[in-house]
Amino acid sequence: MMRELWKLWFVVGLALALAACQGVVVPASSGDSSVQPAFTSALDRVNSEDVVRAGIRFDNPPLSYIDESGDWVGFDVDLANELADRLGVEIEQVRVDETTRISFLQEDKIDMAVASMNHTRSRDNAVDFSVTYFWDSQTFLVRRGEYDSLDDMFGKKVAMNAGSSAIPAWNEYAAEHGASDPEIVEFTDKVAAVQALRDGAVEGYAEDGITLAALAAGDDSLVLLSEGFNPVQFGVGVPENDSEWRDAVNYALQDIWKDGTYHAIYDEWLGPDAEVRLPLGGEMEIWP
Repeated sequence: MMRELWKLWFVVGLALALAACQGVVVPASSGDSSVQPAFTSALDRVNSEDVVRAGIRFDNPPLSYIDESGDWVGFDVDLANELADRLGVEIEQVRVDETTRISFLQEDKIDMAVASMNHTRSRDNAVDFSVTYFWDSQTFLVRRGEYDSLDDMFGKKVAMNAGSSAIPAWNEYAAEHGASDPEIVEFTDKVAAVQALRDGAVEGYAEDGITLAALAAGDDSLVLLSEGFNPVQFGVGVPENDSEWRDAVNYALQDIWKDGTYHAIYDEWLGPDAEVRLPLGGEMEIWP
């Protein structure tokens, strides 16, 4: 009798022990590199907080700048506001410049950069981009009557913006044409770069054509070269490897283009009656 009871207790105890083990979850070791935190798309955060953090430049007229009244205005500013409307959220405008627009995306300080950012391979290794929304070409601003072509700029001391894609592009262009290594002076202030050109401290200032045209407006002593050495294709910068968010931005951009809103914004800032004019240089990629 006692032996049978012992057997019964043993079976019951074993069953309870097995049941208990099934409910135990063994935590992964903190040193286990194979365990990754769950990925959350920026789209989820934007929708949950009802706000998109848009990095916008403030020093790049007529695309985005602070006007005489202290208002933040320009083509990129209006486009960023329209993107927020199409996404159905409020916009938080965050100041960025050429040196911070990528790092702010990487550090999760902004959700998108509508910041006149040329889509290059090197930048695409750091962040992702929307479809192209703006087309231009990089060239030189020079003193009138002194230089006529890009070849004239070989071997000359020239100004460029710190972080600009014009720097590697001009180095590559010079190398392809057998010229010596360019002497480039980097500026963080565009107005200072133009003044250096006027003063003769540099022989040319290279940047996006539209930016140079705006900076030189009203100054007959300065002129843009007719040739370009690097095509410009702006895209909206977004965090890397977040396809859900990138798609949302792309869909909004394409809707803005398809219903004519893009063209209305473009004409206001760059059209025939604008202070700085630039014919539309391309067509947005539209998906059926």
